[in-house]
Amino acid sequence: MDLGTVLTVVELVQKAIAIYERIDNLPQQMAQLGRRMENLNLFLVRLQNFLVETSKNNKKSKTQLLSGQLDDLRKLLAGIKANAETVYDLFDRYKSGILSRSKDLKFRASWMTQLWFSVVDNSADKVQVIMEDIDQQRSLLRDYLVLMAVEKAYEPTRPGREPEQKPPGTLAAPTKRRPVPSPSPTPPRRDYKILFVDPYNEGRSVVAEALVKLLAQMTQRARGGGDWRIGEVSSAGFFTKRRNQAVEAIDGLDYSERSFKLPWRPGGQAPDSTALAAVFDNKWADFPFKKDIRKEMLGRTSRGVPKDVFARFDFVFVFTIREHDNMVKLKEALLRKEGPGAVPRCKGRVLQLGTYLAQKRGQVREILNPVEGGDSKKNREAWNQQVSEIRTALKGFLKQEMRWVPPDDKDAASVGKKGLESGKK
Repeated sequence: MDLGTVLTVVELVQKAIAIYERIDNLPQQMAQLGRRMENLNLFLVRLQNFLVETSKNNKKSKTQLLSGQLDDLRKLLAGIKANAETVYDLFDRYKSGILSRSKDLKFRASWMTQLWFSVVDNSADKVQVIMEDIDQQRSLLRDYLVLMAVEKAYEPTRPGREPEQKPPGTLAAPTKRRPVPSPSPTPPRRDYKILFVDPYNEGRSVVAEALVKLLAQMTQRARGGGDWRIGEVSSAGFFTKRRNQAVEAIDGLDYSERSFKLPWRPGGQAPDSTALAAVFDNKWADFPFKKDIRKEMLGRTSRGVPKDVFARFDFVFVFTIREHDNMVKLKEALLRKEGPGAVPRCKGRVLQLGTYLAQKRGQVREILNPVEGGDSKKNREAWNQQVSEIRTALKGFLKQEMRWVPPDDKDAASVGKKGLESGKK
């Protein structure tokens, strides 16, 4: 990825933000457009900081994008650049009261400018289209930053916080000058929906779903009732046809590599027995509810992704770079076909679960599927290791994104005691 291209895009976006901050008494929709640009800028600056550091240290990230992924990211940046130019022109014309640049027509009073932009020019519809496009671009850009392990590691300094220690020359986002009233305190959400996706919904995705359900029970049944913020957890197979409502879109994807497109399976298969044994046949979370969850997981069969995957779920987890790229491609395809409703704001974040494993900055660990067949003892050992990694990554996600506090030993003991008492009744 060319640093110069990113710097140009960042400069244009920040130029639009600068003029937005100089305009007083903006109509609500225009103000919303300015805030969209500010949010987009945060993600662009993370990418910029990442490229600045790697160029200064003359090193390459271990998560270099493939050629097809780079082409897609360049196209995305070109679209962001075009929108930034349009938004700057819109704010500049509004500030200057310019009706038409080509005809050199200007308004003499600010109220006439507001009238034109709100009624005569039908700009409400035009601005809404731009805002929806920016929302889509920000969502896709965030997915690429996750893939490159950029999102958290190169976060720009925010006003009111201690600045992070950054390498010399690393750039930060401009501080917003426009005062923002403090939002009214709202209770934390407890209805987050998460989906785990692997190719066939028989191994890793089912393991992750089972582990989250176990962690939920341990937290909610702990002494005093732990704070659990996930309302729904499920899993699916990308190349599983049963109950897959995106088969046509998946078949038509422009895959970054030929090997990224796997053969379809019909679905309806039981989970990998060795994988589930690695989850349940041990002393971890050894409480009465564990049997119920095991029975539930053994009774499910493999299924595909729903058509509303990005509108329904807040977080969509995958396990490898290939799976991440395929899921982002599917998001882009559904956006083109279905429009903004396919990916509402702040929904459908595509995350690679290995991002939450302990690692060096700028790296993401892939969680691979253990090789099928061979010695059963070695298969079980491989799944034991994989389950341990998935559980560690899930705990990292819960702590960082859900503000989860793990139950301590006493809390865990109370879980067991409650379970035994309920069993006696």
